[in-house]
Amino acid sequence: MASLLSFTILPKPNLTKVACSSSSTATTLSPPEILTLDQKFGRKGIKFSDSGDVELTVRNGSSLKLRIPDGHITSYKPKVYWKDDGFEEILYTLPGNDIGSSVTSTATSATKAKGGIGLVINNVNASDRNSRPSHVITSEWSVKDVDSDSIDAVQVELSCTSGTLDLTYIVSLYPLSMATAVIVKNNGGKAVNLTGAILSHFKFKKRSGTGIQGLQGCSYCTHPPLSSPFEILSPAETMKTEDPAWFSFTWEPEKKPGVWTTQDVPITILKNKLSRVYSVPPSERSKQFYTTAPTKYETLDQGRELFFRVIRIGFEDIYVSSPGSLSKKYGEDYFICTGSGSLLVPVVVNPVQQHTSINTKKRYFPLPGVASIPYPVPAPINVDYLESEFSSHGVTFEDISDSCVVKMGLENGSLATVMLPSGMITSYKASMWHGGLLELLHTSVSEGEDGSDPVIQGGVSLAFKIESDDDGGVSWSPNTWALRDVRGNPDESIQVELVSSNSEGMIEVKHILTLQQDLLSSELVFSNSKSSPLRLLGSIVSHLTVSTPDATYALGLERSNFHSRPPFLSNFSIIPPESGRTKDFNLWNPFTVEELSSTWGAGKQNNAVDTKSREREEDPEGEEDDNNKQLTEKMSRVYTSAPRDFIILDRGRRNSVVVQREGFNELYMFSPGSAHEWYGKYAYICVGQSALLKPIILGPKSVWRGTQHLHNPNL
Repeated sequence: MASLLSFTILPKPNLTKVACSSSSTATTLSPPEILTLDQKFGRKGIKFSDSGDVELTVRNGSSLKLRIPDGHITSYKPKVYWKDDGFEEILYTLPGNDIGSSVTSTATSATKAKGGIGLVINNVNASDRNSRPSHVITSEWSVKDVDSDSIDAVQVELSCTSGTLDLTYIVSLYPLSMATAVIVKNNGGKAVNLTGAILSHFKFKKRSGTGIQGLQGCSYCTHPPLSSPFEILSPAETMKTEDPAWFSFTWEPEKKPGVWTTQDVPITILKNKLSRVYSVPPSERSKQFYTTAPTKYETLDQGRELFFRVIRIGFEDIYVSSPGSLSKKYGEDYFICTGSGSLLVPVVVNPVQQHTSINTKKRYFPLPGVASIPYPVPAPINVDYLESEFSSHGVTFEDISDSCVVKMGLENGSLATVMLPSGMITSYKASMWHGGLLELLHTSVSEGEDGSDPVIQGGVSLAFKIESDDDGGVSWSPNTWALRDVRGNPDESIQVELVSSNSEGMIEVKHILTLQQDLLSSELVFSNSKSSPLRLLGSIVSHLTVSTPDATYALGLERSNFHSRPPFLSNFSIIPPESGRTKDFNLWNPFTVEELSSTWGAGKQNNAVDTKSREREEDPEGEEDDNNKQLTEKMSRVYTSAPRDFIILDRGRRNSVVVQREGFNELYMFSPGSAHEWYGKYAYICVGQSALLKPIILGPKSVWRGTQHLHNPNL
């Protein structure tokens, strides 16, 4: 089942949070301009063409085509389960002369494609209700911005100006839905009254199997649609009556315009011709309480055994029309027109004096101009104090040499252990469905050199480096951690907050470790109190224990781009000895001067040339083509365009872990291969949410957050 999420918003400007700016001058989308758009906005899942279209595609293959100049959505193909190729066109679009060619805003409506999904807005004269509404120009759109969540959600934002109105039109595509939204800002000195709608033309296999479900109990009246450049039937054609089709035994003629009645059946049959607005009668909207129209309803296509849910937000009215026998003029397929709008009562958009613009792509927030207080680790750690202060939260403390072991335990049996001052998570024992506990992390303990303290590797550790280029340059890594707070209780969840800061106290990193009944989360909060930006490079490095990589699979990475890199070297990494000796697996430390130069563009020119040649040899790119990737062979990759969550499945232990991320754009994965002993030292898979290829820029006086979740689905 696929779902169509189509919502439209015409808010008052004082609620608008997105800035609009564009030129009202008509422009032709020539190939050089498209090239500029592709260079500036193009990314995986968002492809601009030289015909004036942009095609959106998400990971499961669902796609959408949008014409930039007029904001016309001409195609939407969601994934369906019963087709060989897996996709089905659900929009009814009649091609025009503009399809496949460059279009200007001066093209006549006779040459434009019809149907699909289109936006129409009219300016209404409130003082003279009999005057003809003036059409707000929505055929001169330009690309304002794009956004994406990997390739699991993609979005294009268009903008245009019509008189004193700034309009923003946002089209989003998800694996199981798509959404449209419009935002209007009034820059004039007086209020404007707007009617409008986003009208969708749905394609159906046959006339007799078409209907809508979910409008029972809603009031409606016969009403024409708003005239638009995308209409297949004009308002006059939709209002013409015709005799019912054969075998329409329950058919009743449509009421006269303005006569309200109530839908008394659960399914509206759209076999015969009709044109309706489902809404609250305007005369009842002045009452203190009244029943609004449903916020969602479903279109039913019995011929293809499909239904799509339509959801409205903001607009008060629902428009529904069916062409009846007039559909035969355009082919064998049947279609309906439906959508959300304000057709009966105009929306009043008041003038605004100020407007706030928020760039949602930035992942940092302003900080007060106060330097952070450094938190040096006490030497030695006062375990008695920690025990008396925090033990009531379900946490215990144990003194081992110069370290302190913090143990977190829940009532359902889940356990996690973290060491101070290293901040390394050495154990996560998750409660299983059979009532027992299973260790999910891989940790190795070996003897130190010359009888020194034991060496602990693996688990979950943090490997980050922070640098700046200002006069008082910074180069610092958060390697020493102190306990700041413990919250929660053993019945639900326990949260341990660690903190590390540089010697000047201008950079602070918090590691908030949360243990829930089926989840272990590591949230990182980087705070920059300096007046200059910082570069953040590194990774959360998690060693997940497995029976053997040969029995382990990574599920859900299909269509993710990757860069093959040598294994990432950090203080706590477990690396097989042969991985540092072979030609293909030289260890990689991105914190070295050469790597930082190649990543951040610093360094001398000759170093840059050497780096580029080395990258061509050691950094092949590719796209993952296996959604169930077996990790038998040696592999070290940094994935981009990876999903927010994927699964590590171990068939040997009959166990799985869901790895989820927030904030980070890259995923590091290392498999040592299956040439090692089962359940031995190298029976693990290393994963990490990372910024290894492209650094995160931490703005001045700002904060950046990133999180990794290890979810146990076996409870």
